[in-house]
Amino acid sequence: MQTQKKLYILMALVLMASMLLAACGGSSAPATEAPAVSAKYGGVLRHAMQAPTLLDPAFLTSVPDDETARQWHDFLVFIGEDNAPDTSRSIAEKWSVSEDGLSWTFALRQGVLFHDGKEMTSEDVKFTFDRLRDPAIGAATVALYSNIVDVTAPDKYSVVFKLTNPNPDFLKDLGDYHALIMDAKGKDFATEWNGTGPFIIKSYSPEDRIVFERNPNYWMKDAEGNQLPYLDGMEFIFMGDTTAQVEALRGGQIDYLIYLPSEYVAVLEADNIPVYQSPSNTAYVLRMRSDRGPTQDNKVRQALKLATDTEEILQGAFQGLGVAGTGTPFGPIYGEFFLDEPNPARDPAKAKELLAEAGYPDGLTIEMTCQEPSPVPAICTIWKEQLAEAGVTVNINIVPADVYYGADNLWIEADFAVTDWGSRPYPQPYLDLAYTCTAKWNESHWCDKELDELAAQSAKELDPAKRVEQFHQMQRIFKERGPIILTFFVNNLWATSPNVKGVTPTMGLGTSLDLRQVYFEK
Repeated sequence: MQTQKKLYILMALVLMASMLLAACGGSSAPATEAPAVSAKYGGVLRHAMQAPTLLDPAFLTSVPDDETARQWHDFLVFIGEDNAPDTSRSIAEKWSVSEDGLSWTFALRQGVLFHDGKEMTSEDVKFTFDRLRDPAIGAATVALYSNIVDVTAPDKYSVVFKLTNPNPDFLKDLGDYHALIMDAKGKDFATEWNGTGPFIIKSYSPEDRIVFERNPNYWMKDAEGNQLPYLDGMEFIFMGDTTAQVEALRGGQIDYLIYLPSEYVAVLEADNIPVYQSPSNTAYVLRMRSDRGPTQDNKVRQALKLATDTEEILQGAFQGLGVAGTGTPFGPIYGEFFLDEPNPARDPAKAKELLAEAGYPDGLTIEMTCQEPSPVPAICTIWKEQLAEAGVTVNINIVPADVYYGADNLWIEADFAVTDWGSRPYPQPYLDLAYTCTAKWNESHWCDKELDELAAQSAKELDPAKRVEQFHQMQRIFKERGPIILTFFVNNLWATSPNVKGVTPTMGLGTSLDLRQVYFEK
């Protein structure tokens, strides 16, 4: 018995020693402790912006609409800062495509919750995309998703898309800014704000602000395993005057601005306020209706183009912080898809000749609709001065942005206008949304059968070289007879208070800057 007792004591001592070694790091077993709470947590980000006009993701039209909606939703496929799909920020954990390119299967994250506590499943994803492609609903994405034959949910966490034709850009299509995952049980998406996103809408006053609070059940974590987002909440304060927005940032009343007016970059940098830049395809498009009035005639359209100097507009309206347009909606960020050919030299005298040939020997007068936000008024003013040299009188009508994009669709109906088109991760959507004959947002009311045929081919062409040539052909059509003057592609510009960190500039929409990992330095 004495021997046995000694054995028990020895075993206990060995056990205690092994426990002490483990506590001192002597064991190679992985630690199981939860990560430390991040020092980045806390604070409310105050942001000044134009007021949104629509909150239903299927019908978003303006910059404020998009920026607001993406804070309380998630994407099936998230498009990252480099315009490529990012699985770490997508609702889909992984995906695969069939050999013929006609079937895409997505495996969804499990445990993703809507703000009301309901788990997001394949039913919600199917509902979202069925809604976005339903002509009876009338979303702007009907044409974009017309290639989808069917969306099925074979189980709770799998979704399968069947396509009519292969689509080399399908993943990026699923990241369109309207494609925010909705609750299949929802009834009124303009007033029921039940998303899965990092922030929850706490209150909304259409004339004042929208207040967000942190989603305590958000699924995404940072590299150290800390739950995102870092911010306690956000306030999007509706402030229509851009000068007032900048002064509020300088005075410390707000912390964050997007689409910063370029004329203030030097001022803010002199105040040691950080300004972030990134090239983009966000553009200010001066468009002419081609179905009525003088610009039905391509000679008039070409005359107005010849009277325009886009480099002068870029320098005068945006301090040169971008790339002057060359007559097409596709910019240099698209690499080899971009047709790198300059505009013809500005020639007001030749423009007058073309106008005379078109029946306007004494020139003409046009009515120009321009939004209030910078830099649109400056664009319109410079263009007015340029066209005067060709005998064209431009009468400018300035309207608020919420009127321009409001219920009357002034931006679609006006004869001449400047529209801010946000950057897309690839060029095809501009064709499908704005420049083919039946496009939902065909603001120029242009219909060119050759362009339509090429657009249909490029949408399914899997050979990269052939696709590049198709895009080059389409850009030549825009130059020869298109209804737009692409004034310039902007550098995306953001400005923040000095203590705001975690900002990662993006080549996509300026609204797509990821606020989940933005934090206040303490």
